[in-house]
Amino acid sequence: MSSMRNAVQRRQHRERGQLDNRAKWGILEKHKDYSLRAKDYNLKKQKLGRLREKAQDRNPDEFAYGMLSDQNARQGRHGARDTEASSLSHDTVKLLKTQDAGYLRTVGERVRREVERLEKEVQLQDGMAQVLGDDKTTRRGQEDEDDEDLDDLLASAAKRRKIIFAESQEDQKKLGGLLDDSEDEEMSDDDEEDDSFGKRQQQQENKTKQPSKKQLEAERLALSQKRAARKLKRRAAEGRVRRLAALKKQHAEISTAERQLELQRARMTNSIGGVNKNGVKWKVKERKR
Repeated sequence: MSSMRNAVQRRQHRERGQLDNRAKWGILEKHKDYSLRAKDYNLKKQKLGRLREKAQDRNPDEFAYGMLSDQNARQGRHGARDTEASSLSHDTVKLLKTQDAGYLRTVGERVRREVERLEKEVQLQDGMAQVLGDDKTTRRGQEDEDDEDLDDLLASAAKRRKIIFAESQEDQKKLGGLLDDSEDEEMSDDDEEDDSFGKRQQQQENKTKQPSKKQLEAERLALSQKRAARKLKRRAAEGRVRRLAALKKQHAEISTAERQLELQRARMTNSIGGVNKNGVKWKVKERKR
């Protein structure tokens, strides 16, 4: 019977997989995965329970001489952190300090070259500022002049308007016409009073000299671009000075560290005196010749 059952083609066994919107959580957990996770959880819970029982049953009067020494806590269970076994030899430490000194020397040389380059740029910048008269007072005066020119352009670009208040649009048109007639009469009276050829020519020149709206816009744009370029130049100069100060500070720190390393190496080779940790001064005694 079993052979007949095995001979018949069966439906392929398929397990449900993880949903697409939950693919970031990994594959779908099956019962075997849950059982392994549960066994591990129960094993850890049992270990914690046994440790709690040992802590409750601990004898407070228990004593061992090893408790007086911190060597066990320092070196671990099997002496893995023993200082004598893990400490470096004297020659190895000297070699490491030599490599550190070489690295500091290389970095210090690179910083020194950068400082020299920036100093030359700052000197050139100061010289050009003195020749062109581009100091702080002149810069402030130029900025004030630009602001005044910009204000004048904006004021000239704005058209003067007369506001007429009326109850209706028809009354407003009538009042506007009367106002135009009065202005024309005033202009004609002025022309009659000043009917000289020079006055007329001057008025004509004033009319022709008034710039157009495009010219005013172009001048305003040129002034704003000039101010932006001057501000960008000033910021670049200030950034160059700040960078130079930071590099000088870094070079001083590197030089100090290099000198300290040289002193440490000299003390390790007993070629220079110093002060020990107890504050006692000592010096190397040279052999009598």
